[in-house]
Amino acid sequence: MRICVVHLNQIGDLAFSLPLLKSLRDGHPGAEIHSVLKPGIGKLLEGSPFVDRIIPKPGGVRGTLELVRALRRNSYDLLISLARSEEAFLLAALSGAGKKAGFARFPWDLCLDVKETVAGHNSSFNNAKLLRRLEFPVTAETYVGLLPVSPDECPEAVPAPYAVFSAGASPRRLVKAWDEEKFAGLIVELNARFGLVPVLVGADDTRESNDRIKDAVGHDPRGRHIAVIDLTGRLGLRALSALLMRAGLFVGIDSGVMHLASASDTPVVALFGPTDPFYVGPQNARSVVVSQDLDCMPCYLKRTCEDVRCMRGLSMEKVLAACAGLVEGNARAD
Repeated sequence: MRICVVHLNQIGDLAFSLPLLKSLRDGHPGAEIHSVLKPGIGKLLEGSPFVDRIIPKPGGVRGTLELVRALRRNSYDLLISLARSEEAFLLAALSGAGKKAGFARFPWDLCLDVKETVAGHNSSFNNAKLLRRLEFPVTAETYVGLLPVSPDECPEAVPAPYAVFSAGASPRRLVKAWDEEKFAGLIVELNARFGLVPVLVGADDTRESNDRIKDAVGHDPRGRHIAVIDLTGRLGLRALSALLMRAGLFVGIDSGVMHLASASDTPVVALFGPTDPFYVGPQNARSVVVSQDLDCMPCYLKRTCEDVRCMRGLSMEKVLAACAGLVEGNARAD
């Protein structure tokens, strides 16, 4: 049996697909499984026992046509599209696969033989629904421990114990962002109480936000200088995952980095506002979601919000309490 999975383009969505890939491998151990992904994200699957071949997803019309030809040459028995873009449906329609499955989006989904509806948001929950619709066994419910990454893959030497902070305040995530001054205050308190070395991570488009956090950190209550390790824009996805595996704590907004931390079973404090943690929250047991209880939550970023009360109203004290509970609980367990 030959199976192709067309993935979505975000890091978190790749994490959500890991239980599906493991379930496919467990249910069909002799199958040849291919994954179609953006080249950068595809690196996270290198060495995975659940995938036999990673097919880069090129950009542009010419790249799409070349990909269609490659899919047709592979003569798949089953193609599963986790994406609902026009391009993904075009790939499915032209793939020549014996059976095509994916998520409903009329009229584009007319090319599918098997379809499932999306509840809430793209998630492992919905991927499992699709597997059951295909009458495949679901053998993995979470992505924890399924990333094929070693802790030794991080080239950066960071003194332990350390905490990783991902403000994630890129231009497209500003509605999910938490106040940089509160991140700075949190860093100071965690360093003073638990000696956690602060490490900032993020893509290049978060550099301005992380610079503001560094500038606001200042000194701890005893007047000591707090050295913030800034790795913004310096780590590839595999190195970032390896860094997270060794961290004593991760604190960040709902983002792909948060899911990499959760998949690595790092203690996670996840700050949620517009999105729903039922579908897209961290999946490891050593995690805490910090949010508010507002009538407008979750809005899934579908409307313009002038004050973003869901995130702006989160107090530093509430987040600190969640962090302290995880750190102290881990210390007792050790």
